[in-house]
Amino acid sequence: MEKLTDKLSHTNLLSPKECALIVRRTLQLPEDENLQLLEYWIEPGSSELIGFMGDYYKLYVRVKQKQEHNLQYFIKSLPLNNAPHRDECERKGFFRKERAIYGEILPKIQKYASGKLCAKSYYTRSDLMVLEDLSYTYRQIRADESYTLQHLKVVLAQQAELHAASIAWEQAEGFSIGERYKDVLFELHITTSNEWYMAGVKGIIYLAKRHEKFQTSLAQDFISNKLYGLLCKAEEIAGPSKTLRNVLCHRDTWDRNIFFKFAKDSSIPDTCCFVDFQLTTYSPPTLDVLFMLYIIPTAGMRRQIYDACLEHYFQCLQSQFARLQIAADTMSRQDFLEHCKIARVAALILWALCEPLLKMPEGLSKKFRTEEPDRFDFYLNSDRSGLLERVMELHPEYKSAVMAPIGELLEYLMETEDLFKL
Repeated sequence: MEKLTDKLSHTNLLSPKECALIVRRTLQLPEDENLQLLEYWIEPGSSELIGFMGDYYKLYVRVKQKQEHNLQYFIKSLPLNNAPHRDECERKGFFRKERAIYGEILPKIQKYASGKLCAKSYYTRSDLMVLEDLSYTYRQIRADESYTLQHLKVVLAQQAELHAASIAWEQAEGFSIGERYKDVLFELHITTSNEWYMAGVKGIIYLAKRHEKFQTSLAQDFISNKLYGLLCKAEEIAGPSKTLRNVLCHRDTWDRNIFFKFAKDSSIPDTCCFVDFQLTTYSPPTLDVLFMLYIIPTAGMRRQIYDACLEHYFQCLQSQFARLQIAADTMSRQDFLEHCKIARVAALILWALCEPLLKMPEGLSKKFRTEEPDRFDFYLNSDRSGLLERVMELHPEYKSAVMAPIGELLEYLMETEDLFKL
């Protein structure tokens, strides 16, 4: 047997025995079948693979089983070198939740899908997961590429398949995913018990008070006396609906969590897969659809394609219903569109929460997290005003980027306030 090569210190994340088990599961080999582990090594993920709630690595394995195989995997682990970040992940249960979703829920739903929904999970521990590396055949959108309506339609079709397959599983076994997995599918994002969310709420109010379009006494009165209550009300919107069919929602479908598959020499994807299921919940599908439409396309593009995207999703959902023999009236167009009006509030809030983090100049978030971990944790989970002030001062163009969602959110809330009885 060749000597196992410890090419990087990260290799001690996994033992040779664990690597052999991962390979056996990949190649579907029984325990008694001969397998020779030649070498393995682990490398940090690229700068494009920096996780908000974990560290990312690539596992490379070379084995011999009749013939030689070179295999590659994706590792997601609890943060190793940032104590505040690790404490936050453990305290909130991100890993416990995602392990259960990959291990217990997604494989069951996949049985009812006509295409691939997500990466396979090969091995999990309390502190890490080893997943299929989708970069073999899928890829994220490159920096020099832009989303088109066709890209968004592919994402919407994948959302519809995930949602319909979850209903099919429920109908086949006569149960509710939300009830069976209520200890797994807990809300980690839009909830007043989440300090990250509440810090974001305070950040929204901080920016709203300074938005140049909302300096009238009427607007400032709304911001001072009503905005906080409406932002907290979003927790109810994000929960299971009493009027629309609930499904398994990914709830984190933004640019870096979508891997597309392209035909050779094509710039338009055929399909896609989702990654990162830490925020997944049992909730109305409108949340998935609206969150994606507010996080990915530009505001100008969204205004042009909004109605077409809602219709495309609904048609894809009905096609999946027909394939899976689910009654068409499980979700009517009218009920879906009516609920979109409410879900739009949660989507706008999420956009206003995330845009200040997503639009930070390249590398700045990682720099703050690495060089000032305690202060960055304070920014994320206590008070973001200092972070917003620092970045706006360093990069003036950042201000217009973070104020855009604040403006849309305030306009919509002031127009539709009657939808939400406080």
